[in-house]
Amino acid sequence: MALMSEKKVNVAVVGCGLFGEVHAATYAHLPDVNLVAVCDIDLARAQAFAERFGGLAVERVEQIADNDDIEAVSIVTPDPEHRAPCEVLAAAGKHLLIEKPLATTVVDAEAIALAADQAGVIAMVDFHNRYHPAVLAARTRLDRGDMGKPQSMYARLSDRIEVATEWLSWAGRSGPEWFLAPHMVDLACWLFGSAPRRVFADARKDVLAARGLDCNDTIQMHLSFEEGFATLESSWILPNAWPSVADFYISLQATEARADLDMSRQGATVVDDGRYDRPFLLGHTPAGPEDFGFMSWPIRDFVQAVRSGDPSPIPLDDGLENVRIIAAALESAHTGQAVEMGV
Repeated sequence: MALMSEKKVNVAVVGCGLFGEVHAATYAHLPDVNLVAVCDIDLARAQAFAERFGGLAVERVEQIADNDDIEAVSIVTPDPEHRAPCEVLAAAGKHLLIEKPLATTVVDAEAIALAADQAGVIAMVDFHNRYHPAVLAARTRLDRGDMGKPQSMYARLSDRIEVATEWLSWAGRSGPEWFLAPHMVDLACWLFGSAPRRVFADARKDVLAARGLDCNDTIQMHLSFEEGFATLESSWILPNAWPSVADFYISLQATEARADLDMSRQGATVVDDGRYDRPFLLGHTPAGPEDFGFMSWPIRDFVQAVRSGDPSPIPLDDGLENVRIIAAALESAHTGQAVEMGV
């Protein structure tokens, strides 16, 4: 057992963009990890990552797959480009941590799940907001029975328009439904403890289309669960003067209490008949430019699963269901009709 505890996990990161930085920095600072390689189709970008975080800079996924020393890989490529690297790396026996969304089509998501299953590798989608202290405060109270049962939920997660127009070169191949909404859909299912049985949605294209980006400005979804419902909205056109890059808020009404989570300010309020509680007020203050707080925690847990051989802390099936729900929302927005899940 002592030898197992001393063994380091050899990892790589594929995709040296915004969230690739989170993964690379986390791996570089975990004492039980060796960051062996970073990969990007832009070799200069991979080299810049290698200089900051260590490892060898490569430009082809096959170079990661062919390296027998590498055990686990983070897939942090653009939203629509997860399937190909996942299939190649799973076939090579690499464990996979995949940034949300698992994919942007059900076909691709199912192909990734099949590849991981056939290879027998650990595979996990990085739904890091399950680790947000404010969300954990609400989930803990639900699990203890302090709040009763979830009944209704409202959540919004939106970005300033600069994210789509300046930050992401591939924004026109994604949209707020894929870049942002997976977090809310995942949290709704996680807090309600089930998948929805019906999905209805509406979406609008206007502002971003006028700027040459063929993607939604805003989408709103209504998820009907067996014992409640959730309304989720996401937009990519917040004015750049908005005080934070992201506006993230959750309100959860349960049968015996209500939780309001101001995720932008990382605060939480839980109220029932006899208590007004602020369990997480100030939130995490990064200790430096490469400290990503709770967003590093699922990466840490993924490494631990690889080391121990335990199941993925977030099952890949959750990521697959997430894609199916968002695809149903897009179908509903197109047809104007509710979509029954599992039908």
